[in-house]
Order: sequence, then structure tokens, then C-alpha cells
Amino acid sequence: MGYAQGYSRPGLKCEHCGETFALFLARQDVTKVEQLPDPFEATCPVCHVEATYQQLSIGTLVAVGDR
Repeated sequence: MGYAQGYSRPGLKCEHCGETFALFLARQDVTKVEQLPDPFEATCPVCHVEATYQQLSIGTLVAVGDR
């Protein structure tokens, strides 16, 4: 399933594998970034490694294609 082009969502760059991923794929227990503790833990859906991230590390992912 792809995302519509131009759709943006909070994202992270994995500390382990370097892939970017949508934050809410890694943390399904929150609906708002403001609800996260600082720092917070997230698990990369690509390599499945859990790491600790600062809220400042959250960026914006914008869908530009089928991925």
C-alpha cells in the first residue's frame, strides 16, 4: 500500500540501519508527537532494532511515490 503523493507524517532515521521510517509505524501507542516522552524508544520496522530517540530527531516524511 502506498501513500498519496504530498502526504506528510512524522518520521525518524534509524540509528542502526539508517533507513527512514514513519514514527507511527514504530510507535502505535501514541497519536500525537507531543504525547511522547523525551527521549522515547521506537523500533525500526525495517531492521527491527529498538533505539532511543530525542524529540528533536523527529523529521517530516513526505510521500513522493509508491513507497
